[in-house]
Amino acid sequence: MVYIAIIAAVFLMLMFQSRIWRAYAMKDLEYRVEVSADEVFEDEEIYVYEELRNNKLLPLPFLKVDTELPEGLAFHLFEEEGGGTRDVYPRVVHSVFVLRSRQMIRRRWRVKCDVRGTYTLGSVTMLADDVFGLTPVVKILEPSEGGKNTVVVLPRAVDLEKEFSSSRYTSGDFLVQTSLLTDPLLRAGVRDYLPGDPMNRINWTQSAVHGALMTNVEEFTNRHQFNILMNMQGRDIEKVIPGPPSVRGTVELCMTVAASILDSVSSENVPVRLIINTPPEQFGEDVSDMEYAEDDPVGSKIFVSPPFKGRSQVLGALRMLAQAELMISVPVEKMLDHILAHPHAYTGGGNIVFISAYLSERMVNFAYAMRRLGITVVFYITSTNLNVTLIPEDIEVHYKTFVED
Repeated sequence: MVYIAIIAAVFLMLMFQSRIWRAYAMKDLEYRVEVSADEVFEDEEIYVYEELRNNKLLPLPFLKVDTELPEGLAFHLFEEEGGGTRDVYPRVVHSVFVLRSRQMIRRRWRVKCDVRGTYTLGSVTMLADDVFGLTPVVKILEPSEGGKNTVVVLPRAVDLEKEFSSSRYTSGDFLVQTSLLTDPLLRAGVRDYLPGDPMNRINWTQSAVHGALMTNVEEFTNRHQFNILMNMQGRDIEKVIPGPPSVRGTVELCMTVAASILDSVSSENVPVRLIINTPPEQFGEDVSDMEYAEDDPVGSKIFVSPPFKGRSQVLGALRMLAQAELMISVPVEKMLDHILAHPHAYTGGGNIVFISAYLSERMVNFAYAMRRLGITVVFYITSTNLNVTLIPEDIEVHYKTFVED
C-alpha cells in the first residue's frame, strides 16, 4: 500500500506540474531582433542581434529556438571539418538554452545578403520542456514592436566589360570605349581606328593626314539621356502572363545589369529612365512617369520611372530595383509595339539599353525601327538563349560570358 501511495503521489505531482508547465512555460517570454544596417548591397554581410528574455520566476531548463531567415538571406557560420573550418550558409539555425528566471540572453549572428529585396526578420519557433522531458510546449513568438528588423538589399553592380562579351568581337584582345552618352557634336580629339568602331565616327580628314584610319573621340555631355528597357520574361514564350517568369535566374541577372549601368553613370549628370513590363502598382502610387487612360490595356501595365540623375537619385533607382518583384505584366512584344507607337513619350529622344534574358527576331526588328527614328538600341543578353539565326553586324549585342576566371 505504501508503494501504491507513493506512485499515486508521484503521478499526481507530475500531472500538477505538467498543468502548471503548460499554463506558464511560455508566459512572459519576450523576443526581440534587430539588424545592424537597414540598407546594404548584395553579397554584403550584416549582423543580426537576437534578444530573448524570461520575465517570470519559472525557469526554463530546456528551451529550443529555431531561427529561420527569409529566403535570400543566410547565416554565415563556421563548421569544423578535417581539422580545419569551412564556411556554411544555412537559413535555419537550431539552438538550445537553459533560461533561468528573469534571465536575458543576447546573441549576434553574421548574415550574408545573397539576393536583392526587402526582408523583415520575424517570428521564431520555440519549444520548452520541463526537467523530466514529459511536457513539451511549442509556441511561435513574434518579435517585440519598435525593433529595427527590416533590411533592404540593393542590387550590386558588376563589371559589364568583364562579365559580358560584345557580338562585334569574336576573339583576341581588344580595347573598348563603350558609352551611349557621348555627343558627336563635341569632339575631344582623334585616336587610331580599332576593329568594331562605328563607321560614322571615322575622321576621314585626319585619316588622310596620318595615312591610317582615325576615329573621333567624343565628349560626354549633360544634355544626353538614355533609357534602360528591361524584359521580365525568362523566355520567348511564357506559360502565364501576367505571372512570374519561368526562368528566374537570368531575369534576376537583368536586375544586376541594370544596377551596374546605373552605378556607372551615377557620377555623371545624365538622366536615366527605367522601362519595365512589370506591374507599376508594386512601386506605389504616383511613381510612374507616364499617365495613361484607364482603357489603355497595354500602356497602363508598363512601368516607366521618372528620370534619375546624380548619385542620390540613382540610389533611389537602386531601391526601386530592390523592391521590384519578378512579375510579368504584359508580353514584351506588346510593350515594344507600344513604345514604337509612342517613341518620344517613352524615351524622350534618348537611346535605349535593352536588357533581356534572351534575344529574338522581334527585338532586332524593334532596334531597326527605333534606329529609323534616330534612337540607338544596345542589347545586354543575360543567357545563351538567342532566338536569332544570325546577329546582324550593325546591331550591338553584349551577351553573358559563363567562363570562370
